[in-house]
Amino acid sequence: MSDEDRVRRLVDEAAPKLWPGTVLESVVPMQGDASTRRYLRCHLAGDGPHAPSTCIAMLMASDTMALSSEELSVLGPDGPDELPFLNVARYLDKITDAIPRIYWTAADASALLLEDVGDLTLWEAAGATSPGAEQLFESALDLLCDLQDRARDDGSGCYAFRQSFDARLYNWEFDHFIEYGIGAAPPALVAACKRELAVVADRLAATETVFCHRDYHAWNIHLQGQRLRVLDFQDALLANPFYDVASLLSDRCTPELIDSEMEMRLLYRYMLALPPGHPAAGDDPTEMYNLCGLQRALKVIGRFHYLADVKGKPGYLEFLGAVGSTAKRLCGRVEGLTATADLLEHGAKLGDTDSAAEPRP
Repeated sequence: MSDEDRVRRLVDEAAPKLWPGTVLESVVPMQGDASTRRYLRCHLAGDGPHAPSTCIAMLMASDTMALSSEELSVLGPDGPDELPFLNVARYLDKITDAIPRIYWTAADASALLLEDVGDLTLWEAAGATSPGAEQLFESALDLLCDLQDRARDDGSGCYAFRQSFDARLYNWEFDHFIEYGIGAAPPALVAACKRELAVVADRLAATETVFCHRDYHAWNIHLQGQRLRVLDFQDALLANPFYDVASLLSDRCTPELIDSEMEMRLLYRYMLALPPGHPAAGDDPTEMYNLCGLQRALKVIGRFHYLADVKGKPGYLEFLGAVGSTAKRLCGRVEGLTATADLLEHGAKLGDTDSAAEPRP
């Protein structure tokens, strides 16, 4: 069955119950992401009361229940009992209005109808209004602080509180970098790098954790009018408080908008916005921010090569130069990573790092 036929069947099922008198007028495929999900914008027509003019169909690759991410194995070898996107959305809907509404879910959870929050990403909005870029990122940090403050395990079974960024997962992602992001390199240097990164994993895993989106970056946050809307939260878990901060301020080519001075201002803006009693309140944020940012940058290097080499999705390789520069910059801020710095300089597959070596002022 074609994607359009799947969407028409879904809307035909949902519309009489949600928006009587509404029909599907047209379907437009949307740009996909790194997952196996596919998205289509549905244009609706008719005289149905309270019906939106558009909604988004999210289609799974199959009708089998997928893990949120393959490395998150805490839900058991048979996978989760329900779609992680639905599970986490149900919880987040109780504490924030920043996520899109779920209008309808197919009986087998292989397709969903979601609120259309538009196409304007935070990255695009900040780039189009450079003088206001810092304010937009401040708003995203404020939203993050609010989520971290409100998110508590309420016993409802939210998957985010059943999995955490422990040393095993940090090391899994470092190994992902070693396996896919390293070219020809002396085995002794690779082994030394792995020893250094194991220490970083232990340091990160030893900290108190908070609710973590895990992919909180400027492409997963959309600007809808004056509201920030957050997408792709299905991999949420418990993690170091600075993980999402580092993701927001350093993911992909974000440093092209955020230079080092703005980066520090935004980092301390986050600290000032934290409520009393927050695990990160009162700490010097720079060490953990640098470690989280480096860990994430190395993971991303490996992930982008994995997507290209294994999943046949080479589009993300265009960001390698920028991500490589970020990894080198953050590695230089952390003591005890001599082998890692050497490997980034001489062994990592980073593409053209020169073009993104320094963020623009």
